[in-house]
Amino acid sequence: MTDAQHHPIDENPHRAADEATDDMAAQVENWIWYGFQSADEIDALIDEGVAAGDGFDVPAVKAFAASTIAKKRSTEATWSETTDCDKLDRAFARLHEQGICALHCTGDTQDDGFEAVIEALSADGVPEDRYHGYCFYVSQDIDHALDDEGLLLAFGHLGRSEAKETEHVAAGQLICEALRQEGLEVAWNGSSRCRIALPQLSWQRRTPG
Repeated sequence: MTDAQHHPIDENPHRAADEATDDMAAQVENWIWYGFQSADEIDALIDEGVAAGDGFDVPAVKAFAASTIAKKRSTEATWSETTDCDKLDRAFARLHEQGICALHCTGDTQDDGFEAVIEALSADGVPEDRYHGYCFYVSQDIDHALDDEGLLLAFGHLGRSEAKETEHVAAGQLICEALRQEGLEVAWNGSSRCRIALPQLSWQRRTPG
């Protein structure tokens, strides 16, 4: 067996770098259209990838980030003054006041979301009885929203013992009401086993800064 067979990537030393660059560009594009990071923060995240040794073409990725942000800002100028994401922010703020720990973009998976809720509940300065329920969505849910498939929210009741179905349902009803009060269309069958859907939500979150 030859060395090339041991290390097939050596046949094309640029392939790994090209793939790493494509992967990083895709991640950057997500960050930009999700809308939670400023241009400076995205630049810092790219630098973190460099420090981690991800092996991508840094100038190419930074140029792609700049052009994508410019494109998004041009698109933002066509959006309504109040977007569905603004309405979602207001609903989540209302829910916090009502004892629901409502969190945005809590990672990539449902497990990430539950971990984020636990971290929020255990954060310094948060009273033990501050929240009685929670709701969140993850990056995969945003991906669906960007594809015009609406947004799904996980939710539930918080308690020292296993919550009853009626308690989960009560939390869901409170969440639905807060969303409707902000003018968002809500679809939910009233079961704790079904996530709350915002079927018509248009994901338009302006880049900070």
